[in-house]
Amino acid sequence: MSIFHQDAFFWRLIHLTRSLSNETDKWKLFGSILDECQNVTFCDGATLYLLEEDEEGMRLDFAMAQNKSLGLNQKFCEPGQSALTPINIHPSDSDTSQTQSIAAYCALQNKSVCVEDAYCTNQFNVSGIKNFDDLFDYKTRSVLSVPVAKPNQKVLGVIQLINPQNPLSGTVARYSESQITIVEALASLLATILESAKLEQSEGELLIRLSQPKAADAIFERVLDEAMRVSRADGATIYWLCKQLPQRLEFVALKNTSLNLSLSPAESEANTIAPLLLEINGEANLHNVATFTAISKQVVNIDDAYNNTTFDFSGMKSFDQQHGYTSRSFLSVPLMNHEQEVIGVMQLINARNAFTQEVVPFAPRLEPIVKALASYAAMTLENDLLLHPVSEEKNPGFRAQR
Repeated sequence: MSIFHQDAFFWRLIHLTRSLSNETDKWKLFGSILDECQNVTFCDGATLYLLEEDEEGMRLDFAMAQNKSLGLNQKFCEPGQSALTPINIHPSDSDTSQTQSIAAYCALQNKSVCVEDAYCTNQFNVSGIKNFDDLFDYKTRSVLSVPVAKPNQKVLGVIQLINPQNPLSGTVARYSESQITIVEALASLLATILESAKLEQSEGELLIRLSQPKAADAIFERVLDEAMRVSRADGATIYWLCKQLPQRLEFVALKNTSLNLSLSPAESEANTIAPLLLEINGEANLHNVATFTAISKQVVNIDDAYNNTTFDFSGMKSFDQQHGYTSRSFLSVPLMNHEQEVIGVMQLINARNAFTQEVVPFAPRLEPIVKALASYAAMTLENDLLLHPVSEEKNPGFRAQR
């Protein structure tokens, strides 16, 4: 592809970005991206997979498929509507490509994969491609799979293009480096739009769930569950701000998946969790992550607590030693009410990679949704406590805040 054609594309990309940024019909969005991929590469077919996850594991679901030779232009709204079965992803096989399809390997490795002839490769499992060919009496040769992800970010799906055509002879050609680069730019654009839409949808769903009537303990549990789900955190803790002197953060709820631990203030083990004073010897306690968050009203994101010298993690290290655990990544978020007053702090611990389950830092892109969740939770909790006051004797985590 000449430099002129690349320049022309980037102008089209700017126009496409503007036109799609406000697109509310996801099928038009998907179709526009796939159309542009086909226009750039002259490929015969294009498929979009979206990464889904449930209790059975991760998979790539068909979202849309287009093929010029077959006259195929199909969207799949719900699982099971397509004759094409989802592609299951097995993280344990991430070190070898032979047990994975091209698209699954692309998603696992978060990198583009180009195969010149699918029927001649022994690097990948191409049974899905052969099933497609048998179903539609087609012959797939050249395959390009590109992850739908922003640079160094979570994979949201895969764009797979097949059989690029030589525009002069009509024969199957090869993907050029410039074509691959442009498709990667389109995939990144799609990831940006999808991510924004998912954040808005998640915030709306969380608001609905949290607004449902529940007892305070149930609300805390729901907040922790939702926060851990959206952030892939292994553990989470909520502290409640007690404004009676000395002002302090008191533990009210804790969950940890690896330790199979779920604590509330009513349980005996919770009594060993000491309150965190906001002042020590008349000075603001900025040495503890939770108290710093409460005082500064700032989100704190720490990649590795054991290599952090800014805060005092002696309490965390004691917890780790007691439970045989290793806390690494931290995300500490203030619980703010409608008057923008801090009424507590939520801490998330040990974000996990979706594929390898290794502990990783919390992605900055998660901060807005976790912060929004914390705000919704704070307002819901405060409203609940106003309507249903809990005595200190019944629940020491809810001492008066007046």
